[in-house]
Amino acid sequence: MMGGHWRLAFRCAGWIVVLMVPVATLLLYFYGITHAGAFAYGVGIGLISLLSTALTVSLLWGPSMSLGMMVGAFSFVARCGLAAGALGIPAYLGLWPVLPMLGGFAGVYLVENILLMPGAIKISHAGIKREAERMKREAAVERRAEF
Repeated sequence: MMGGHWRLAFRCAGWIVVLMVPVATLLLYFYGITHAGAFAYGVGIGLISLLSTALTVSLLWGPSMSLGMMVGAFSFVARCGLAAGALGIPAYLGLWPVLPMLGGFAGVYLVENILLMPGAIKISHAGIKREAERMKREAAVERRAEF
């Protein structure tokens, strides 16, 4: 069974693709294939980064808290390195226009934040509610044990 964070990430990725296709089409129409391709590349790197975040969340819940924290730290550094290398090398080599590529990458993060925030809040509220109910049950058991 797929976790809630994976469903959220794939749903967000789908919406990002749906929203970015018209932008790429406009770039293709007005500026040509090079700009549209650079934009699509930036969107692709942004989507890889988004899905790697979901992978990190999956790996965080390992056998120990310290191992989870190390995985999270390594994943963050790796994700930043991927973005820097995947965007910086083509920009440095002048393979295609930089602005559409960075616009695609930044667009993914903008849409990701707009789309994921309500779902993330819902997931965190559900967890908080479960924890509060568990604490109430434990308190009721303790009160019964005192009598």
